[in-house]
Amino acid sequence: MKKLLTLFTLMLAFMYSKAQNTYYPQAFFDKKMAREMLSFGNSTIEGVASTKQKNNWGIKPLLGQKHYAPKGTVVMLFPVTPYFEEFYNMRKKYENKKTTVYMSEDAFKYKLEALTDDYGRFKFEKLKPGKYYLETIVNFTATASYQQQTGTSDAYNGYGGYLYSTPIYQTFFYGYSAGNRESKFVEIKQDGELKEISL
Repeated sequence: MKKLLTLFTLMLAFMYSKAQNTYYPQAFFDKKMAREMLSFGNSTIEGVASTKQKNNWGIKPLLGQKHYAPKGTVVMLFPVTPYFEEFYNMRKKYENKKTTVYMSEDAFKYKLEALTDDYGRFKFEKLKPGKYYLETIVNFTATASYQQQTGTSDAYNGYGGYLYSTPIYQTFFYGYSAGNRESKFVEIKQDGELKEISL
């Protein structure tokens, strides 16, 4: 029995691994180029990180609610190298619930990070002219709703005969936690430029 259980567990692990596809870009990652793109300049990118509720996973949110990134949320800035462009295009094309696209460990190291303040604001200073990609995960708690039938309303004719029933629904509200990925490409064209963005 113990052997059968072990075999069954291994089969499940194998099936799960087959269901989860992992891709990496095949382009050459040029460390020297990435390092040069992240060297000091006189430009600044600053802005606010926020998100809105989305209708995902069967959750029906109260749409239109805006949530600012909590204090201490990490915002990442990557130089847009040919390697990064391939990564981004692959993620856009292939990524779904069963497929994940990753950067190599080396490529992931070449980035800058900033933390948001109490109002979701962040800032990257001393940047050179060039193209950058900013990304963050904005975690939030929110309210959603669902309807449930709580009874029926019956209709009768003048003689007391049953005609039809109409369901009665009640709306219920509940809280939930989620996180949305927010991102943006930003290009600095001149040294000393200040870019104000909403992420």
